[in-house]
This record gives sequence, C-alpha cells and structure tokens, in this order.
Amino acid sequence: MKKRWISLLCCLALAVSLLPARCAASREVDLPVVMYHHISPKPKLWGNYVISPEQFERDLQYLSTQGYTAITARQLIAWCDGEGELPEKPVMITFDDGYESTAVYAQPLLEKYGMTAVVAIIGAVAQQYTDQPDHMLDYSHMSWEQVEQMDAAGTFEIQCHTYDMHKLKPRQGCSSMSGEDMAAYTSALTQDVERFQTVMEARLGRRAEVLVLPFGFYCANTIRAARQLGFRAVFTCTERVNHLTGAADELMELCRFNRPSGPDSAAFFAKMTA
Repeated sequence: MKKRWISLLCCLALAVSLLPARCAASREVDLPVVMYHHISPKPKLWGNYVISPEQFERDLQYLSTQGYTAITARQLIAWCDGEGELPEKPVMITFDDGYESTAVYAQPLLEKYGMTAVVAIIGAVAQQYTDQPDHMLDYSHMSWEQVEQMDAAGTFEIQCHTYDMHKLKPRQGCSSMSGEDMAAYTSALTQDVERFQTVMEARLGRRAEVLVLPFGFYCANTIRAARQLGFRAVFTCTERVNHLTGAADELMELCRFNRPSGPDSAAFFAKMTA
C-alpha cells in the first residue's frame, strides 16, 4: 500500500511539473502581418506598393477560406497583458500612409468579409489634406476629418506613422543622422511623436499605442525611445512571421510582409507558412 501511494504521488508530481510547460506552449502563436499601401483600379499605377481592389478582395477571400481571423494591434497588446485570447489562426492586416483609397476601396471590402485592419497615419500629410482638400484618388490621402470618420466606423484601428518623419533626407525615416548622439535623436523623435499624439488625442480622444516605422528605417535607439514614449508595439518592414509567446518585448519589432501587385493570393501568402 505504501509503495502504491509513493507511486501515485510521483505521478502527481510529474503531472504538476509538466503543467507550466503546457501552459507556456498554449501561449505561443504565429502571427503573420500583411502590409498594404495604396489601392487603385488603374493598371498603370500597380507595382510594389499599389494593388487593385480586385486583388485585395481575393486576398481577403483567401484568408477567410484558410481560416484566418484578422486582429487589431490593441487585441494583440491585450493578449500580451493576459487579457483575452487570440484566435487559432490570427493575421494582422495593415495599411501604411493613410491613402484616401484605403477608405474608398479597402474599408467596404473589409466590412464585407467581417475583417478589421490597422491604418498608420502620417500626421503632417493628414493635416495637408485637411487644409487643402484634394480627392484625386491616384495620390490623395485622408484628411483628419476622414480619419475621424474611419475611426468611428470601427473597421480600422488608427495608429502612428510619425507626424513628419516620413522622409528620406536629411533623416531617413526614424533612423539617426550621422554624428547625432542619443540625446539629440531622442529629442527629435519625441518632438515629432508628441506632435502626432497631441493631434490624435484632440481628434480621436486617445493616443496611439503603435509606432509604424516609415520605410522601415530605424536605429539601435529607436526601440528604446519608442518604449519611453509609451508605445506598446513597433511595426518594421522586415519580412518574417512573428512567433510570439506573450512577452511584451516581442511586440517592439514586429515584422510585416509587403503586398506587391502581381503574385496571386495563394503564392503570396505561402510565405507565411514556409
């Protein structure tokens, strides 16, 4: 009888020792993030950063039939905080720059397929189209009023693409300039981001939780500065599926796949399972 109890206790101890490992494994998830920019029905504009409305719809159809569920950045952040669960096959759909075509073409299609997406707004460009309205869809961007309408509709989550660092000179995106020390760099990034956050808070009643890096350019100090500025996630342009375990630091360099015109949906999304 004594040996039987010892054997039972050993089995119980083994089961308990395995429980944390199983719990940890259940928190692991592969998250592909797709990066779109501009949508146009004009073939002459199609290229690395412009696709047709039909191609975007085929992408949504493919994701839907393959069992993917689109999530927002806030859902991902909440999951990392231990609040709620992610779907079995999550995917994140993102749009950079805030083109007006995002509202005209992407929003109705996302609503049609019951999906959500993240759109990164360039503050200075949104202000430009607020001050000087222009609705030429070949190049036009959303005004702040249109951003407010999009936010109210709930299909898109609005995030930060900087206020005015979407340039290639004298600074390349969010990277540091030659000879610039950390204090000067952090000050420049802080001034730009705070300007964006001030406008977003006035317009939408909240601050952005995600910094989307223009052109994917950044330096060793960017992530540290972004964390100090209160961002919970940073989107890069590195192409890789994100393997996440729930650690907050994993969200500070999230990878994304740029969606060019050309490859069919199956061929493009094959990258996510390779």
